[in-house]
Amino acid sequence: MTDDLPFEGLRVLDLSQGVAGPYCGMLLARNGADVIKLEPTGTGCWSRQLGKTVDDHTAHSLVVHRAKRSLALDLKTPEGCEIARRLAADCDVIIQNYRVGKIDRFGLDYEAVRQTNQAVVYLSITGFGATGPRAGLPATDSVMQAYTGLMSINRDASEMPQRINMLAIDFACGLYAFQAVAAGLYRKAMKGVGKHIQTSLLEASLAYQEAALVESALQGDTVEPIGMPVGTFRTGDGYMSINARRQPQFERFAKLLERNEWIADSRFANPRARVENREVLLALIRPEIESKTTDEWCALLTDIDVLHGPVHTHQDVFQDDQVKAVSALRWVDDPVLGTVPMATLPGQPAPVTGDRYTLSPRLGEHTREVLTELGHDAEAIADLIRSGVAQAAD
Repeated sequence: MTDDLPFEGLRVLDLSQGVAGPYCGMLLARNGADVIKLEPTGTGCWSRQLGKTVDDHTAHSLVVHRAKRSLALDLKTPEGCEIARRLAADCDVIIQNYRVGKIDRFGLDYEAVRQTNQAVVYLSITGFGATGPRAGLPATDSVMQAYTGLMSINRDASEMPQRINMLAIDFACGLYAFQAVAAGLYRKAMKGVGKHIQTSLLEASLAYQEAALVESALQGDTVEPIGMPVGTFRTGDGYMSINARRQPQFERFAKLLERNEWIADSRFANPRARVENREVLLALIRPEIESKTTDEWCALLTDIDVLHGPVHTHQDVFQDDQVKAVSALRWVDDPVLGTVPMATLPGQPAPVTGDRYTLSPRLGEHTREVLTELGHDAEAIADLIRSGVAQAAD
């Protein structure tokens, strides 16, 4: 996995916690950067408490800290702050997601770091942004899914707004942030200047939903589907997604169901009519789809070239032949969580067991190593650990 990684030689100080900032840092690390993950002593990054915990890891901490080095410091101590400032002075990239103004008290804000590191690419992630009436408020993925309207367009059968049951906005923000940092590093390489990148979960969520937002602006709060028939259907033994909205696909679909009369029916004769009469059309289709199994429908729809897909569980995905064929997931051995699935990042080689780029550090696993690189001898490091300024994994 280490051949020709584009960010080899770059050094990153990741001060962020949670998911969005750490995920950006992980993407930099997986592309070759030396990412030092500075975590609070005690509990570490709060991604380590998201969900089921095994030792000091969760599924989320395993994913967002891969390929990093963990340095555990207490920034509430002068000594801890001094160590962090020394690191910041020598890093190409700094990532932080403190609430607005909170990072300043450590002397690690952009203006302070810029005094000793003028070309730094500095990423600040907040919940709602750096200005405005909500600038000082905290935000999480669930808060932002509600606040930015994502839940309003994801409703259950009773019209209750639902959150996407994963940290979609956090991960989207991490991806957007990685893109912005990569662009900032290119700018630095070409022009020799750094950059302060400021973004937020709010901005990432709106960027993620941009097409839906345009639809809402054009259509109002009751946004129409992109076409009909499009949706999730119950089969004889499960569920599947079918998309036969284009006219040739709809006609082939109607013939498959032996409903040729739909093609000439004025209610369904063209895409616009099908959207306007969607409830009538869906009511006719649903019992038809329930008459066969998912596999049977997949075979029939494949034969007539109509878009479809079975609704898989993650357990199904683990066994899927296509996923295996393109190595979209690999199973790798982790010393804490055992054998776990690991996704292949687009554009990178498939992960393999034993490669350091597949490993996620324990809290403070590299504390001694990083402090040694900063010039501390073994006795000084032991003193820092004994005093609680630093923490090292056993």
